[in-house]
Amino acid sequence: MTTKILMPALSPTMIEGTINNWLVKIGDKVKAGDIIAEIETDKATMEVEAVDEGVITHLLEANPDKSVPVNSVIALIDGGEKDVITNDLEKKENTNNELIKPSSSNSEKNNISKKDFKINEKIIASPFAKSFAKKNNINLKSLEGTGPEGRIIKRDIINLKSREEADTILRDYKIINPSNIRNIIAKRTSTTKQQVPHFYLTIESNVDKLIALRNKINENNNFKISFNDILVKALALAMYKNSQTNVSWIDGKIYQYSSIDVSVAVALEDGLITPIVKDADKKGLKEISLEINDLVKKAHENKLLPEEYTGGSISISNLGMYGITEFAAIINPPQSSILAIGTIKETPIVEKEIVIVGHTLKSTLSADHRVLDGAVAGKLLKDFNDIIENPFEIWIDSNDLEII
Repeated sequence: MTTKILMPALSPTMIEGTINNWLVKIGDKVKAGDIIAEIETDKATMEVEAVDEGVITHLLEANPDKSVPVNSVIALIDGGEKDVITNDLEKKENTNNELIKPSSSNSEKNNISKKDFKINEKIIASPFAKSFAKKNNINLKSLEGTGPEGRIIKRDIINLKSREEADTILRDYKIINPSNIRNIIAKRTSTTKQQVPHFYLTIESNVDKLIALRNKINENNNFKISFNDILVKALALAMYKNSQTNVSWIDGKIYQYSSIDVSVAVALEDGLITPIVKDADKKGLKEISLEINDLVKKAHENKLLPEEYTGGSISISNLGMYGITEFAAIINPPQSSILAIGTIKETPIVEKEIVIVGHTLKSTLSADHRVLDGAVAGKLLKDFNDIIENPFEIWIDSNDLEII
C-alpha cells in the first residue's frame, strides 16, 4: 500500500516550505520515526520523520530555491511505477501563467495600439528613456517599445548601445533571489498591513530612574541586565494590568489569553524572527535576561522550535541601539499589538520650574482596531510609561535579584 509523505505544517503561519536536503534515497528502507529530510520553514530548519514503514520509491527534488505548499506530497513509500509527484506550487504558477496569456484579439489590439502611436507620432516613453535619448541624440520615433501599450522603457534604450555601455549603465545594482524567510516576511507583512486596521499611539518617557535602576542592578549582581530585558518585564507588567489587551482577533472572534507571553524581535541576516518569553509577568529580570539570550542564540543558529516563536500576547521591537528615535512597527498576527522602542536621548526637562538635562525615550504602540480601541490601548501605553518612569515595581517584582 502506498504511503504519502506530505510537506508538514510546522507552525500555524507556515504556508509553504523548501526541501533543503533528503537524508534518504530511493530504495532505502525506513520505519516510522526515521528522520528523512530537512525542511526550511518561514522561521527555522526542521527535521521530517517517516510516517510508516516501507521502501522509499519517490522523492520530490530537493531545492532550497523552490517552495512547496503545505500538505503537498513530497515523497512516497511503497509507491507504484505509475505514481508521479510534482511541486503543486509550480503547477499552480504554470496554470496561472496560462490563464493570463492574452487572447489573439488582445494581441491584435496591442499591435494596433503600437501602430497608432507611430501613425500619430505620439511617443510614450519612461523618464529614463527620454533623458537617455536626449543625452545620446537618439530618435525615440525609431524605436519599438516593449513596455505596456508600446511604452519605450530602459531595456529598449539599452539594447541600442554596446554590451559594454549597457553594463556600465546597469552595474549600479544586482538582482538577488530572496531567501525563503524573506519571501514569507514579504507575504505576511503585505497581507497584515492590508487586512489589519492599524492605529498608532506614541508616548515619551523620562527614564532617568530606569537608568539608575539598571546601573545599580549591574553593580550589585554578577550578571548584566540590558535595557531591553527591563522593558520586556515592564511591558508584561503593563499587560497584566490591562488584561483586555491580551487578545487576538481570529476568524471574526475575540480570543482572550490567560498567560502573558512577550515576543522579542530579533534581526537575522535574512529577516526577522520573534521568539517568545512566556509568562514574562511572573519571571524576574535575571530569568528574563538569561531566557532572551538563549532564544537569540538559538535564533541565530536556526534552532528555534515552533513553540518558541509561535503565538505570543504582544511583541516588542527595539531599534534604540541604532539611534532610531521613533518608529511604528507592523503587528505580528495573531497578536493585536506591538510596541516599538526608540533610543534613549538627552533632553531638556522642566522640574520644579528649573530646566535640567534628562533622558527620555519614545515608545509607539501599533494596535489592531478590530479588537482594541484607543482608550484601551492608550491605558496600556500609559501604564507602561508609568512603570518605566518609576521602575521600583520592576525590581520589587523580580525575586531573583539581590537587594540593592
